[in-house]
Amino acid sequence: MRLRLLAACLALPLAACAGGDPDDGPSPFDDDYPVSGLDPIFDGAPSNGSLPDENKADAIYPKQFFELVRDQSPVRSQGRRGVCSIFATTALMENLYIKAGMPNPDFSEQYMQWSTKEQVRQYRNTDGSNADTNLRAASDFGIVEETLWPYEPAAWSASNDAECTGAENLPTKCYTNGAPPPAAVDGRKFKLPRGRWINTNSIKAHLTSKKHGVNVGMTFFYQSWNHRKSPLPVNTGYWREGIVLAPNAKDQEESLKMRAGHAIQIVGWDDDKAVATVDDKGEIIKDAAGNPILEKGFWIFKNSWGTGSFGAANPHGDGYGYLSYQYVSEYGTAYGSDVPRYEPPTETCDNGTDDDGDGQIDCDDSQCASHATCQTTPTAKTYASTTAATIPDNAPAGVSSTIDVTDVGTVGTAKVSLDISHSYRGDLKVVLVHAGRTVTLHDQTGGVEDDLKLTIDAAALGGAALAGAWTLTVSDNARYDTGTLNGWSIEIVTQ
Repeated sequence: MRLRLLAACLALPLAACAGGDPDDGPSPFDDDYPVSGLDPIFDGAPSNGSLPDENKADAIYPKQFFELVRDQSPVRSQGRRGVCSIFATTALMENLYIKAGMPNPDFSEQYMQWSTKEQVRQYRNTDGSNADTNLRAASDFGIVEETLWPYEPAAWSASNDAECTGAENLPTKCYTNGAPPPAAVDGRKFKLPRGRWINTNSIKAHLTSKKHGVNVGMTFFYQSWNHRKSPLPVNTGYWREGIVLAPNAKDQEESLKMRAGHAIQIVGWDDDKAVATVDDKGEIIKDAAGNPILEKGFWIFKNSWGTGSFGAANPHGDGYGYLSYQYVSEYGTAYGSDVPRYEPPTETCDNGTDDDGDGQIDCDDSQCASHATCQTTPTAKTYASTTAATIPDNAPAGVSSTIDVTDVGTVGTAKVSLDISHSYRGDLKVVLVHAGRTVTLHDQTGGVEDDLKLTIDAAALGGAALAGAWTLTVSDNARYDTGTLNGWSIEIVTQ
């Protein structure tokens, strides 16, 4: 039968939150591994029996299921604050956004803690909360990304605000570490679909059908978790692997003197995982034949005590653990949500910020290539020769004029304007040479018309280097009529 201890919503005193002197527990329990108040964890949770069994009558589940581990964000630490439920919900939210296609989601636990208390208006005078209220914050109001309000691992004290003095029932600001900064208030809010309570006997059905995790809140038993504050002996090997057995009677009795709750995210299971049980003295329990009595069947879960200690040797990842089926069935409550609709962020092209998080700002971002703000009108430059030259009559070698361009760049477009006086333009051939390319601009057309004064597009020079010699040659290829190259110019738009 699940323990339901409903009273005032109080945060744990320091002892229950694993604070204290660094030498008051054996290695490796010389850091903080906080838990939360018990009552918020179960507040509003229906009894397991009142929830539908979602298992199909013919369902056959694999003995091991851990494919969801690959869809998890990194394990993080809640520091010294009793906000495990916030971290479990944020971990689930990141798991759901990974499934929705968001790369590397990282949501603000700090903001979710504030939203639960100030927007949902629940558990305003305690660190604690539960998955129901946390997911209401996400579904009704939305949560910002971590960069907009980074998590603060230590709770506010009198050094932050004079009103944050004492151990419990403090002003709400002491549990939220103040109010969100303007960047978080104005930032993009990410939402989730409405959550729901799940029968703990249906967790396998949920994991295999939905393909994402489940939040579980539970009564905390110190010896079962091999916690440094346990009054009973603990097993450091189990701690390193993240093994959590079902509590024995003495562990239940002693733990309820330091009432606490904890929340995690279940991401898989192992039916064949078997662990030797221990008694209240920390000794392996054996049967009449001297064989260890094993507890078999464990959930795989993601915790929020950081890495390098609890679960450091877990095969599914540093910071993960194995949680007894029996423990969850008797002392846990489960809650889940669904994959949201994710729209990748777009770059606002004129606000000076990296809105889509790709490292490119405004017009440097490829999304802004067609934006009006980022459009520039190409500037044309003109290079000209005004030196007149007589065109020899009936001389294929003709006369040449060169414009030397020192500007650097790449030719986008090139237009050549000719100013040639001649009594019979059909005699003339005009050729432009630049960067090893030859373009014939006019080739003995126009018949008896006089002069050659026109602008010609030299498209073949696109992509050539701008700098260098541009040489124009005008030749007269028949007798009698003569003329003069008065001048010419090139108009260049670079790429």
